[in-house]
Parts: sequence; C-alpha cells; structure tokens
Amino acid sequence: MAKINPPPAKEITQEFIEYWQEISQPAVIHIKDTIIVANEAFSTLFGQQRNEDVPGRSMADFISPWPMDTPRPGWRSAMGRRGDGSNIDIEVVCLPLSVSSGILHQSLIKDVSEIKSWEDKLLQAERLTAMGKLAGEIAHEINNPLGGILLYANLIKEELNEEDVSYENIGKIIKLATRCRIIAKGLLNFGRSSSKSYAPVDLNQIIKDVYALIEDHHILKNIEVDMRFKKDLPHFMGDKGQIEQAILNLIINAGEALNNKGKLIIKTDFSKEQRLVCLTVEDNGPGIPDDLLPRIFEPFFTTKRAGKGTGLGLSITHGIVQRHGGKITVNSKPGYGTRFEVKIPLSGGG
Repeated sequence: MAKINPPPAKEITQEFIEYWQEISQPAVIHIKDTIIVANEAFSTLFGQQRNEDVPGRSMADFISPWPMDTPRPGWRSAMGRRGDGSNIDIEVVCLPLSVSSGILHQSLIKDVSEIKSWEDKLLQAERLTAMGKLAGEIAHEINNPLGGILLYANLIKEELNEEDVSYENIGKIIKLATRCRIIAKGLLNFGRSSSKSYAPVDLNQIIKDVYALIEDHHILKNIEVDMRFKKDLPHFMGDKGQIEQAILNLIINAGEALNNKGKLIIKTDFSKEQRLVCLTVEDNGPGIPDDLLPRIFEPFFTTKRAGKGTGLGLSITHGIVQRHGGKITVNSKPGYGTRFEVKIPLSGGG
C-alpha cells in the first residue's frame, strides 16, 4: 500500500490510517467539512478514479445537504453526488473522532438507492390498490343514476319526432350518459380482480381492428402512423375485450399528445427467452416532465388541461396489463416524445 501523508492531526498515525482504510463501507475522516482521509470504497461509490484526489475536498462536493460549520453527529438521509453528475440516495452516520488536539469526525456512507427504489414501487402499488377500491365504489355509486338517466332519456326520445328540436338534444344526452357508463365500467374493471376466463389473443389482429375503428378520428388527423408487426407473433392467453381497451387507451393517449402533428409508432415483438409478447406505442410529441412520470398510472391523474382528459385511460391500461401477468413501463424525455412498452407472458398470467 502506498504511504499516505498523515493529516494535520498528528495523533492519527500512518498505521491507524492504513488500518482504518480497510473498512469495507464507504468512509471518510474530515475536519469540519474538509476531507483528510477517504477509503477506496468511498472513492468507488462516488465515481472518483483516484483515491488520492479526494482528500482536501469539501464534504459538500459529495453529500447534499452538508453543514458548512461544525458537523452534526448522528444519522441522516442525504443525496450523494457522483463524479459523472448523477445522484444517489444515501444514508450518513457521522461520529466524533477524539484526538488530543481536538475533535475530528468520521462519516460512514451507505448507498440506499436500490432500497429507495423498492420502497417507491411498494408505495405506488399500495396507492394503486387503494385507488382501485375507491374507483370501484365510485363506479357503483354513479352506475344506478346513469341507468335511470338513460332509461328516461330513451323514453322521452321515443315520444319525440325526428323533426323536433329536442330530438337532437336528447340524443346528445343519451350519448354523453352512455360515455359516462363506459367510464364507470372501466373503473369497475380497474378495481376488480380478473375471472381469468381467457382465450388465445392475436395481438397483431387486435391492433389492426382497433386502429380501423379510430383511424378517421380527429385526434389522428395529420399524424403519420407506422405499424411494425412481428411476423408469426405467437398468440397469448387473455381477455380480448380488455386488451382492445388497453390498446385503444395507448393509441388515443399518444394521439392526443401529438396534437395533430408528428409520428406514432406501433410495434409488436416476441421475446423467446422470456416467452413474452411485447407491444410498443411511441410518439415524438412533447414528452412528460420527469417529476410527473412516477404518477402517470395513477387514477384521475392527467397531464392534459382541464376538460381534455379523465385521468383514467393509463390507470385502466395499467390494471389490465397487471391482470394479464404483464408489465407496462414508460420512458419519456421532454421535447423528445414518449414510449410505452407492454410485456405480457404467453400464459396471460395464468
């Protein structure tokens, strides 16, 4: 091991430093906020190519927030700053190190990024479960009055002549109430477990059928649609109606994001190793801000302006994919578009 110059505190011997540096956990010794000794594990964690480049630097270069006066002994959560500019979630334990000339401090660092990621995923799952139950209760509450509205609206319509000015208005009422009932049905499906009465599903054919229904819709006007189907794509076990709904939601979501300009890519594929049928729906629209991505599958959450979205499409799609044993992920960068990827096992989760 290369000889290390002792720090200003002369009581810390070379022997102590060499022994201390064998600590497997990332650690540093510092005077206030100035590092005087760092072990290899610390340099590795924070992406420093040479361990000797760390002493003399401020703790605030690596850990935020960091007190600029006297360190506070104890445990706390913080953010670590790596050499490449990326951030990591860390925990810091700062302990006093007594020497005859005064008090130094040593800080032990723990990388908790992976644990934090799992905690966020568990929190998201719990939130979706709670919202699913709430969605089901809301759907039950609004289904009965909607049924009454549709019943009486149709009775009134039967008594009117087509030339009557109210005939068109009552038709609009029926159309809007029917749409509300479809939304309520989607809410019920979101909060309900699957009966798993599945049958073989041809994903390529479903995409073609769904697109044929909406290709003349105004949201797809002036949009270039590129379909890339995997030849001989295996069928998977699933609920055809639910899969149609999920695909419809993804296409409409992309179409609304593009706002009548841009390109939409719909791609299917198959992973032989994992036996997964894959669907990608990608647009080159405005993208989704980083701070909103974690909430994109939450019920009633929408990035659209008021009156332009219910916030249910993606949450319902998420529920459908999960009921089929699959996974849906989203990747987006503001200004560069959004890509949704769906992967479903051939067994459909059965």
